Amino acid sequence: MRFCKVFGIVGLAALCAMGCENKTTTTGSANPSGATGKSEVKKLTLKAAAEQTIKQGGTDELAIKIDRSNFNDPVTIRLNDLPKGVTCDKTELVIPAGSNEVKVTLKAAADAETGDYSVKIDAQAPGIDENVQTLKLTVKDKG
Repeated sequence: MRFCKVFGIVGLAALCAMGCENKTTTTGSANPSGATGKSEVKKLTLKAAAEQTIKQGGTDELAIKIDRSNFNDPVTIRLNDLPKGVTCDKTELVIPAGSNEVKVTLKAAADAETGDYSVKIDAQAPGIDENVQTLKLTVKDKG
């Protein structure tokens, strides 16, 4: 029994170290009146690629998906800390009620700085704590 517990903890740690690409935020109650007698927790899971590559002078599409539980409000998505010379076609994206995905186009200038960067994907919805996931963005030489 003790071996199983240790193995389970080690396995969980190894899974998280491999780079999870989902992050879940939960909060409050979707049913504050308690009409059913149960508290339903709102949950937002942000899903995006853990890594993305773009070449100088190029464009690339990034899909950002969410899973919703017990809410259907719009979710606002922002990309923060883009590297110098890389822009996004929209500064603020909204995944409307009833939808679970948004696509954004990244554009790298011909002189964008090459290297690996951490870009923060920030998801916010009413009544749910902010959900931030990090994307490793690699900018490569156009060569």
